[in-house]
Amino acid sequence: MSGAEAVLILVWWSGVAALAVWAVRRRARKKRAEQEGYARLQSFAESRGWTYEEGVPSLVDAYEGAEPLPDKASNVTGDNVVSGTYRGFGFRAFEYRYYNKDVDSETTQVVVHSVWALNLGVDVPDLRIYRDGWFDTFYRGRAMEVGIPRLDKDFHIVSRDEERARPVVLGGLAEFLTSDPRALELPLRLHDGQLITSRSRTRLSGETFDEPLEYLVDAAGHLGSLSPARPPQAP
Repeated sequence: MSGAEAVLILVWWSGVAALAVWAVRRRARKKRAEQEGYARLQSFAESRGWTYEEGVPSLVDAYEGAEPLPDKASNVTGDNVVSGTYRGFGFRAFEYRYYNKDVDSETTQVVVHSVWALNLGVDVPDLRIYRDGWFDTFYRGRAMEVGIPRLDKDFHIVSRDEERARPVVLGGLAEFLTSDPRALELPLRLHDGQLITSRSRTRLSGETFDEPLEYLVDAAGHLGSLSPARPPQAP
């Protein structure tokens, strides 16, 4: 082996080592930043008198069946769970982590979605409302035609119980959806006595927390006969 070849090999291995060190340090910085972020979330929650839990086993199972959550969940933990009361309503917010494995690169990408659930304290029909998209019928099922042109055009509304869901939409929710710009970004779902919204690829933080929660409380006042006369206290 010539001297030049030896130098090239040395440079190559030095580069590999430097890259490995950089990758380890990058992962450490990312993990440290994530831990610091959730410490701030805990402080934010406790400053408002709310409860913070690092994880609640099987929490995602209770909300399965509508994106960004899985259709079916079994023993899936909800992360960074915040519970409390907001404007008189009991609520719970949490993160759902989806692990996307790339077989070719043998890497795993962690995708984080955030969910907010407001307790209504009343029986509700199944109802899911999304901003209308190109493939909604394929992914979300046939839309319920409400008969309000703007609503039918801008939103994809799905229900397993249209007979009960239709009066809810026509009882005030349709007007709210077509007049509030937040409805174009935040989905709505009625499920198991709760009103739910979510943000995809968003972590919970003090900066991201209030707007979806405020939106839910405002929407709760436009559910016709389902609107609680007095906000329930327990999530």
